[in-house]
Amino acid sequence: MKKTTLAVFIASSLLIGIHPSEAKATTIKKTYRITPKTEAIDPAIRKYTTYNAKTRNHYTMRSYLERLEKEGGGTLVLTKGTYLSPLRVGIPSNTTVILEDGVIIKKTTETGTTKISSTTSVFDFVAPSVLRLDKKVGKYNGSQNVKLVGKGNAQIDLNQYARGSAFAIAHNQNLYIGGITVRNQKGSHAMELDATKKAVIENMKFVDAVMIPNTGPNESINLDTPDPITKGFNWKWSNQDGTPNEDITIRNNLFRNINVAIGTHQYTENKLHTNVRIEKNTIDGTKDYAISMMNWENPTLRYNTIRNVHRADGKAMTILGRGVVGGTIRYNRLEDADRAIQMQPFQSNGYAPIYNTFTADQKRYMQQNTVKQVGLDQIVLFKKLNEFTYKTAERYDFIPY
Repeated sequence: MKKTTLAVFIASSLLIGIHPSEAKATTIKKTYRITPKTEAIDPAIRKYTTYNAKTRNHYTMRSYLERLEKEGGGTLVLTKGTYLSPLRVGIPSNTTVILEDGVIIKKTTETGTTKISSTTSVFDFVAPSVLRLDKKVGKYNGSQNVKLVGKGNAQIDLNQYARGSAFAIAHNQNLYIGGITVRNQKGSHAMELDATKKAVIENMKFVDAVMIPNTGPNESINLDTPDPITKGFNWKWSNQDGTPNEDITIRNNLFRNINVAIGTHQYTENKLHTNVRIEKNTIDGTKDYAISMMNWENPTLRYNTIRNVHRADGKAMTILGRGVVGGTIRYNRLEDADRAIQMQPFQSNGYAPIYNTFTADQKRYMQQNTVKQVGLDQIVLFKKLNEFTYKTAERYDFIPY
């Protein structure tokens, strides 16, 4: 019976083009678990003169992620405790990083040595070898199939590190980030999300951010392009090719007491972010507008609750659009804000101006949002560059739906 089964297996393998010697079980990728007291897995790293109590957690994470890169991917689990993060770590392709309940990754400035200085980001979504060898990546050819998952009350505390970021993301495909609370952003962007194709950001919390004056709107999630003119992505491992985002989903997140929740505030000519979906988020308390779309094509904004949107001059919008081409904006709740929805042309950095384009149906959908206690409770679509008058605007009231 066993010989017959083996013969059938071999015959079937040959029919479908598989040599019997290649018919092996799929390689199971490894899972590594670390604690705040775990030492680097690489003994050479443990001998670094910069390896000390303030950098040990960094080097431990780095060494395990380097090991996963060599092994073609796998899983790194951080168990409960506080991990100090003075320096960035790169995440390779086919890798899952899990922050268990009770994990706090704390951004720090001190490295315990004068030989190295702290870096602004915590996780760079790029292969560790790219960072180590000072290489560059472009298009969507960086790390792929990466997951960063938080359990329970897993947190990244940016600790008001000036211009610090929890996530530096560019040139990626197939990303998932979820279940993590990011606190205490100071300037810059908690998540820099650029040049990425297919990403899901969900069940996150972004809370308690402060601005650095004259440094931009300091979004919690910034969608941008790596561009040497705009300097939209300043990490040196990008080849600055202007690649935009495509198929990005941001859903079921909480933004509370932050600067701007989600947005783009500069653009690369003819490089539009396409199919960005922002759904079922709660944005509660911003220091400027809540959502800003710039040079976006076919975005979807639905079922979001946006409230408490104010700034000193009374001109904070719940939704601002500049150079938006089509899309669906409907079924959102807009409450306690200076202004509701505003669209306007824009130009910067010597690039050609960008204009908004909506069909009659898309404008009608825009009216299907609920407003309450909003100062300017209309949809205002300005048509001419830098002209903000009644004569240069279309205005629409919201209607019951």
